[in-house]
Amino acid sequence: MKSVTAYLVAAAVFLAAGVVALTASRLERSLADAQERSSTQQYALARASLDDAQGYLRYARWVPKVGEDTVREVRAREAALQYWQGDYQQVLPAQAEPVAAVDESNVELQLVVANAAFRNGLKGVTERTAAIQALNEIANGYMTVLKNNVWHEEAAYNYEYVVRLRDEIAKGRRPPSDQPEQGMDLGESGAPSEATTTKGFQIYVPLQGEEKAPEGGDAGKASEKARKG
Repeated sequence: MKSVTAYLVAAAVFLAAGVVALTASRLERSLADAQERSSTQQYALARASLDDAQGYLRYARWVPKVGEDTVREVRAREAALQYWQGDYQQVLPAQAEPVAAVDESNVELQLVVANAAFRNGLKGVTERTAAIQALNEIANGYMTVLKNNVWHEEAAYNYEYVVRLRDEIAKGRRPPSDQPEQGMDLGESGAPSEATTTKGFQIYVPLQGEEKAPEGGDAGKASEKARKG
């Protein structure tokens, strides 16, 4: 009787482990789908994938290497999805220093909040002094991200960009607002490279077997060496 009970307990344990592992794999699949759909601007589908991930996360968070790291990843991706849809106000916490209000263990979420603060902070700004003050606060947000134990290259790049933009506005080299026009995608579109020419280049065509000089010998055959002495 004890052996039967032991088998049943073992079977239950293996079944539970299988269910949790399956849930974890579906969670990863949902996160991958959300990333792909966000990259292709299918925001409604990305939102649905993140909702699925939230459902799987209730169980998969108990799996090793999933846990709180995945919880933080989902939160960061939800904020990023709102950011790319232009809903900056929804991303920002209500505190005066929004980046500092984010859990410092979630560096990716801090970065999204800092980016949203940049976009929201310069919205409608047309006066130089107000723009400089806003950029000082934005730079402090990126500095908060950089003070974490995890180095973030994108945060460092954005911090340098904001500081340079502030200095150029202060010197009158740039207008106070650096916002893209309404309806434009963030960033700059690419363009074909300038036409190039082959002038100055020499093209070498390998010789055929019968065209090679006879003194070169046949490939794979070495000439006999004369003995000395």
